[in-house]
Amino acid sequence: MTVFLTRIRLIFVPFLAIAVGFMAIYTLLDYVFIVRLEAPVSDDLVHYWLIFGLIWIPILIWLRPRLKLLALKDKRGNLPFLYQFIAAFAIVIPTLIAQDYLTTATGKLTVLDKISNLKTQSLTKYFELKQHFVDKRHIAVHERAEVSGKNNEYLTFYIDVVCPILDQPPRGDSVLRLTQTIHRPLIILNGHSADSSMNLRMLKHSDIASVTVLKGKKALAIYGSAAKYGAVIIVTKRSLAQIFAGDTAAIPRAWIGIEFSNEMNNNLSREEKNSRFKAFASSIDTEFSHKNLDSFIYLDRIGTNDRRKAYLKALNNKFSSFPANPVIFEAKNEPFEGRNGGKLGWTFKSFGIGSLVWLIMILIPKLKTEEIVKLPENAFAADMTAGYRAAQVFGKKSKFQVTAIIVALNVLFFLLMVFSGLGFLSFTAPDLVKWGGNIRSLTTGGQWWRLLTSIFVHGGLMHLLLNMYGLFFAAIFVEPVLGKTRYALVYLVCGLSASTTSIWWHDNVVAVGASGAIFGLYGVLVALVTTNKLGLKEKRGLLTFSLVFIGINLLSGLRGNIDNAAHVGGLLSGVVVGYLISLFSGLPHKDDEPIGDNNNNRAVLPGEGPA
Repeated sequence: MTVFLTRIRLIFVPFLAIAVGFMAIYTLLDYVFIVRLEAPVSDDLVHYWLIFGLIWIPILIWLRPRLKLLALKDKRGNLPFLYQFIAAFAIVIPTLIAQDYLTTATGKLTVLDKISNLKTQSLTKYFELKQHFVDKRHIAVHERAEVSGKNNEYLTFYIDVVCPILDQPPRGDSVLRLTQTIHRPLIILNGHSADSSMNLRMLKHSDIASVTVLKGKKALAIYGSAAKYGAVIIVTKRSLAQIFAGDTAAIPRAWIGIEFSNEMNNNLSREEKNSRFKAFASSIDTEFSHKNLDSFIYLDRIGTNDRRKAYLKALNNKFSSFPANPVIFEAKNEPFEGRNGGKLGWTFKSFGIGSLVWLIMILIPKLKTEEIVKLPENAFAADMTAGYRAAQVFGKKSKFQVTAIIVALNVLFFLLMVFSGLGFLSFTAPDLVKWGGNIRSLTTGGQWWRLLTSIFVHGGLMHLLLNMYGLFFAAIFVEPVLGKTRYALVYLVCGLSASTTSIWWHDNVVAVGASGAIFGLYGVLVALVTTNKLGLKEKRGLLTFSLVFIGINLLSGLRGNIDNAAHVGGLLSGVVVGYLISLFSGLPHKDDEPIGDNNNNRAVLPGEGPA
């Protein structure tokens, strides 16, 4: 019984304190900043990813030392991490459910006679309309595609549609089908491309001076692939500013959004992808035409998330300008009283289940009684000291200062994109271009700075993490050898070479990421280990490790959706720079101080133990 109570007091009770404290503090902050103050932060970030990230802070600081009391050993030493992961999972799940419950439970329902009364009401989470008409004939559409998976093996097509909510049906309008918006001709309005679903609907016959229609090869010869469905050239009698003056006021403020999606294998040929997208669009057109959008019970005003961003882009496709902060709803067909479901109950149930699993897990291993006397006084201080020593790897006297700056710049760019509302797991190609992505037409058109900025922009979370992982292992060996200045110059030169190779090889691809510069570092490493500039002990292991890394990543790039041109450009420039450095610069020879910072003064490769 004494051993059981010791486990409860020293391991289980701290787990409960961490869990309750984390859930309470996080939920309070969510209520204050998101629910009450409506901070413009992505819902997905607040309700998912921050929870998954922040939970590791108390787990690693306060719970990890407690696990040293348990005899957790297996052949690979993974049991301590497994215990930490289960503890984090047991806290994350009820926290996620609690945030979802907080959102629905605190939302207020406002009842309106008709949607035009919205302008006199303060915005709440939910609305009920006594009189309404959802106009399916004046839709706005945005098409997008996202890749996902470790190697971008999945491709998901999205069609986001928004429909205006009116008091009553309009008169005299023609029906606009979804496929007409998807397969529309190129509209040239007074010499500039325009959106057909936007401008043609606003123009009056009295404003049009002439209309010319081009089809087939003639349209393609003049306007390129943008006119693959033909081109309509319109010239107006008055300026567009005069024609569309005051149109913004007539644009509906409230809309209903609907999102359709279809996932497929990203390794399919372009022709197969196009074929499947056409079939998907056709099925959505049929589904949309038969869908009764007026059958909803209440409306849910969506917050800051990827769907709202897509709906806003749909409105931007349709209108040259529209009212600031348009209200976008999603229709709900279940009773308002049932919006919470069983979320509150499942918050406590999931926490109870997770706590029970954790209790059973800590009762299984043997208790290391000799460690108990060390824990109360030294556990927290020892853990903080270990963290401090880990931080010293990138401190003032560290050999990895430049790497720390590079990682910080990449993470900073990513966080700025996240908190600007662009997403988290992945970003769209237009957003990547806005933030400095490398694309031939813009870069060679005078925006040469994109060769540099694209090195620090990433397509999403996994893209960033994988690149920083590859950078870490290259930096361990390269930065101490080259020194801070040469290392920084080599990184930039290889990155710029990779970006230049990318736009030379690709015609219309948005290229981002640090992988080209990282390949350059591995190229430098290959050059150095194939000379006599490094000690014999490092030579074989480093060469094998570098070639394996290069080979695996280049082979992965053959599957598509990976910029192998940038990889090859960075790699070759790194090899050349490495040989030049080895010929004309003084580097440590095999009898000098070897690479590495461990006790036996040699580099330890991943998976290798001390010599």
